[in-house]
Amino acid sequence: MSERSTQPPAKDCPTCQRRRIKCDRSLPGCTKCGKRNLECPGYGLQLKWGQGVASRGRLQGQMIPVREGADASNQFLVVGATGSSGTPLELVGSGEVDFLRTQPLSPVSLMGSPSIDLSLSGPRSPHASRLLAWFKERVAHRLAWIDGPENPWRQIILPLAENSETVLSSVLALAAHDLASQYPAEDPWFVRFQDISDAYQNKALALLAKELSDLTASPSLQNSPDASMTLASVLILCNNQLLSAQSSGWKIHLLAARELILVGESQSYLHQQLLRIQEFLLQEFYSTSVWTHLTAFDDMNVISNLSTAPTSTEDAAVADFIRIIHQITQLERQQSRSPSPLPYSLIEDIHAQIESARVKSFRLSQKVNFWSESDRTDFEFVVWMFYHANLIYSAQAFPQLRGTVIDVTHSRDQILSHVRRLSETRNGMWAQDLVWPLFIAGTELRDDRPSQKFVESAFKDVMRLSRTLDRARVLEFLETWWNTSDQRLASWIDLARDRPDDFNFLLL
Repeated sequence: MSERSTQPPAKDCPTCQRRRIKCDRSLPGCTKCGKRNLECPGYGLQLKWGQGVASRGRLQGQMIPVREGADASNQFLVVGATGSSGTPLELVGSGEVDFLRTQPLSPVSLMGSPSIDLSLSGPRSPHASRLLAWFKERVAHRLAWIDGPENPWRQIILPLAENSETVLSSVLALAAHDLASQYPAEDPWFVRFQDISDAYQNKALALLAKELSDLTASPSLQNSPDASMTLASVLILCNNQLLSAQSSGWKIHLLAARELILVGESQSYLHQQLLRIQEFLLQEFYSTSVWTHLTAFDDMNVISNLSTAPTSTEDAAVADFIRIIHQITQLERQQSRSPSPLPYSLIEDIHAQIESARVKSFRLSQKVNFWSESDRTDFEFVVWMFYHANLIYSAQAFPQLRGTVIDVTHSRDQILSHVRRLSETRNGMWAQDLVWPLFIAGTELRDDRPSQKFVESAFKDVMRLSRTLDRARVLEFLETWWNTSDQRLASWIDLARDRPDDFNFLLL
């Protein structure tokens, strides 16, 4: 068997050519693409699609590649969808979107998860299976707390898409939007993928309108699988809107999800033993609501009417920590309106709950099917970080805990130490879980510039690995807090409350 060539490529990669910069031609992909969080397409044969259709021959009426002699097995038809501008959309088989032609080998692609080619009847855009592959390979792991073989975004949501055009359209909208978010807003590929996302989102919204109408007219349907598919679609579209965090579209979807859940509770099915799908969707709604309202100081609270909060399971091993964050937030808001001291027993109970959440999360981690034992160890770092972040948050909300029950400085240093240990393993699969502990640790670093720089760098790594969302504004808030000299502000909560118009950011 011949050895792989170690000679450097003869040409720059197509991405660097398009950006008009010098490529370093490193293998397997150039580092300049990696630094911009772009998928380097490599240095082999690349196909570019023409702007028109063939006027003769066997491909008459179809868009064709302009390079002659390309292997027909690598060719696929260009999308015939229409973007928001009304112009036909095209996808290419070259450059940054090489994923549409080939998928990289990974543990995910080798596992026995649901098939990518769906069996729904009716016409479908030729690229739908490719977008589903992107969702499966690149998006699902960023949505889950733990990306293992049983990731619910693959094992629950993708099977739903096989049976629901609404769920399918929602998934495709999210996948295309995630692709768009790889590029600067002025890049043509950002516009093209965003148009594709908008088209699928509009289709999903039209289908959702009918489904919601049917569920409203027939409450008995709330106990049916169709209700779970509708709720799944709403939550997927909420995640789609959160990619553009400065828009307010996510609020509408979150409120719609709440109404579906409340109607389900009135039909009593949520009081029975939940199916895994119902449990997972309720957890997703609850955790998203907690994060999106953590920095809101008005009376709106979309989760206040739920009868019970979900607890930690193998699909959401830190759900108990999130429930406690919500509890602390509610008590802090109540105390700010009526500044009477809280009973010390209540505060001690919160501290005991944080300890219990740590123990339960460690127990659950022993049941979860991780890709490797090193992933299990890394997840235990994440649990420790949530534990210490919740301790700090409780002390910030209830200052009487600081220096008595809770050593804030110790907890802060423990978070930074665990982040460093995770960064040394170079395992980026936990990046989406680090926003909360990094933020909380950062709020305790007003006089420590070296540690501030470390938190800044860690936040940038999180954005590079798991999308920007609203994290740039989170970091901007931290920088403002570090430079604030107003002695009236005892904690970051006071600054966010004092200037809500300036700091309306999403902490997720």
